Amino acid sequence: MTARHRAFAWTRCWARGRSLRTVGLPLLVCCLALTAVGCSSGLAVRSDEDPSADFKRYQTWNFFDPMGVEGGYNSPIFGELFREAITREMRERGYRLAENPDLLINVTFKSDDKVKMTAYTTPYMSGAYYGRPGGASYGSAVGVGVGVGKRATKTTEVSVFIDLVDSQKRQISWQGVAVTDANDKVAQQLRDAIFTAVNRVYDLYPYTASR
Repeated sequence: MTARHRAFAWTRCWARGRSLRTVGLPLLVCCLALTAVGCSSGLAVRSDEDPSADFKRYQTWNFFDPMGVEGGYNSPIFGELFREAITREMRERGYRLAENPDLLINVTFKSDDKVKMTAYTTPYMSGAYYGRPGGASYGSAVGVGVGVGKRATKTTEVSVFIDLVDSQKRQISWQGVAVTDANDKVAQQLRDAIFTAVNRVYDLYPYTASR
């Protein structure tokens, strides 16, 4: 990651923390509902890191205050659940919560409307006209075929970002992302949805605090 990219990443991190706090509750509910729906094959995760980051140096952590998913019209339960899930993952890796941490963690999200083309098949029948019994065309062969078409469907792709930021360098050292498509289902188990998404993201985080 070049210095220009790191500067951009840091700016984006702070900008998301400010601007996304004004996003309405329905969109965030949609985001978390999607996470719940996507906890199986529909949830894609990826990560990226700053190759110059010295992960051996990191021992402590804390959260942005507020994080991008907190404040504004958003329910405080979203921030609370993300904080709880991330705290569990960080402690399992040996990191300690501190007032002046080595790492600051931010959680934000964005959504993108997309159009997906889905192929579908429909059976059809073709053949000669059936005339009256005894007629020339009576009993003519009827063929059965399958037609193929495409259907355009508008979907919303939601991405949840977990940024681990070097508090001294003011740069993102590691970022994990969970991505899934929206549908009409509603998340009934919100806590499980968030914990699953956070756990899947942290499966990609290969570091632990030095002992």
